[in-house]
Amino acid sequence: MKAELVSVGTELLLGEITDTNAVYLSQHLAEIGVDVFFRHTVGDNLQRIVSVFELALSRSDVIIICGGLGPTQDDLTREAIAKVTGRPLNVDPAAEKHLREFFAARNRVPTPSNIKQASVPEGGQLLDNTCGTAPGVLVEYEGKALIAVPGPPPEMREMFQLQVLPWLLRKQGGYATMLRSRMLRLADIGESNLVDLIPDILDAQDTTTVAPYASPGEVKLRIATKAASEDEATEALDEMEARLRERIGPHIYGIDDEIMEVAVGRLLAERGATLATAESCTGGMIASRVTDVPGASEYFLGGIVAYSNEIKQQLLGVPEQTLIDHGAVSEECARAMAEGARAAHGADWAVATTGIAGPGGGSEDKPVGLVYIAVADAEGSVCLMGNWPGTRDQFKARVSQYALNMLRKRILGMEIEGTL
Repeated sequence: MKAELVSVGTELLLGEITDTNAVYLSQHLAEIGVDVFFRHTVGDNLQRIVSVFELALSRSDVIIICGGLGPTQDDLTREAIAKVTGRPLNVDPAAEKHLREFFAARNRVPTPSNIKQASVPEGGQLLDNTCGTAPGVLVEYEGKALIAVPGPPPEMREMFQLQVLPWLLRKQGGYATMLRSRMLRLADIGESNLVDLIPDILDAQDTTTVAPYASPGEVKLRIATKAASEDEATEALDEMEARLRERIGPHIYGIDDEIMEVAVGRLLAERGATLATAESCTGGMIASRVTDVPGASEYFLGGIVAYSNEIKQQLLGVPEQTLIDHGAVSEECARAMAEGARAAHGADWAVATTGIAGPGGGSEDKPVGLVYIAVADAEGSVCLMGNWPGTRDQFKARVSQYALNMLRKRILGMEIEGTL
């Protein structure tokens, strides 16, 4: 079954609200094996809405429409369905009765505009709205279906789960499948390098697919499969993950929602180890990310944001001569910060950052984007240099990601060398 999604509302085109409905529907349709190949957003204009419906009907089995079911003049979804199917709009007596009772319970009288919400194209059916006043609409037309649900997310989700989803499952009958996916999170590798390591896997895809996605500071590999049961899907995902781990295992740091700070926290907790941070250019972002994880108090002891040279000396014990000879943005300073943070907190591990976030403050020798990241443990410290010009936000986010990944690799005993 192929579905097409249509979001109706000028406010969506103006960027006044975010279309979370389309995301929700895409995810839940995929779970039952319904393919979504196209999504549209159209404003509150009857002719434009009709043209989108006509296009969707020409190539998809089911069109699911969000929004435009309210009582105002610019709520035109019912009218557009009636026009594209060539059927008149009629008021459903049961729906009208429900509306009048709804308003009466609140000591109000419905207006003609309110009663409009009880109308449905001839031959169609209304879908109960348990959270609001606007019923949904379902019209089967020439072997296809148009299904309209309310725009407010709570109403849409309730109606989809209770009425639309069961209808779709019945329509699929014995051919219903489920789509299950798993996201592998990778560090220390770019998308192009990743693709070069698994070209045969990417080229030879059938019922189980693999797709790379580049994100700031990491690359994701989405494994997806269609299957008739949960067990069958899990088996297929496990098999593909095992193949990928044979090629790129050291780069995989997490699965699905296990972001870097979660992965690092898990490693520290498993080992009963503790962590401290010393940050200059990241301004406390690493400590913030670490403490965003529930249970971080089990392994995180504390952090020092040492922005000035004086604080680096006073709280982290960075030697004054180090700052004179090499400057605050240097390998020597980063190592001293990490070792100082570890000593000050009595931690097993410490990570430190120092760099030039920009947009000013750079020089020919030390340009904007230069950063040194150090990790210290009982055996000493390691430090890597990177150069990532960009906005301050981009710089800080990337440095924090790479700092946590360096820590992860050190905990696992992986080699750290070269540049970031």
